[in-house]
Amino acid sequence: MTLVEKTWFNAVWFQTTWFSCVLGREDWMWLTAVLIAFHYAAVSNIRFELNRVVPSAALGISIDFALAVTGVFDFGSTLFPLWMVCLWLVFPTVLPRAMAFLGAVWWRPIILGAIAPMNYLAGAKFGAVALPLGDVTTMIILVPLWMIMLPLMVRFSQRELVMET
Repeated sequence: MTLVEKTWFNAVWFQTTWFSCVLGREDWMWLTAVLIAFHYAAVSNIRFELNRVVPSAALGISIDFALAVTGVFDFGSTLFPLWMVCLWLVFPTVLPRAMAFLGAVWWRPIILGAIAPMNYLAGAKFGAVALPLGDVTTMIILVPLWMIMLPLMVRFSQRELVMET
């Protein structure tokens, strides 16, 4: 098992990258890029990793982009920032590692999906995103979305690599 596969390391790496994205945003993009490059360079099978990550990242980017376009999120001078794309390349990596416990029971990702949107409130408190509709209305929108999205993403993270014959 490589270092990046270890639960404790994945949790620390994810939280470090989250802070780099949310606190540093564009100013710390160099650090975010290094952290992401390290992970993808260190995984034992990049195709397998991308097979698990890309569907979740595409789902998350699509939903958050739609929320930005419709005015639920306001990222200031840019419609959808690069650091947010980076977050979506990072988050799915914790699902089969630091958050592998979510896949053990069907209801766990639904429950955590109700709590996960609090990260957007944290991002707003750090000044990374504005929530023009207010905290409560934003949570009313995000909680059901995440209660659907997180179980799907957990399922994607459990995918096996299909080898071409």
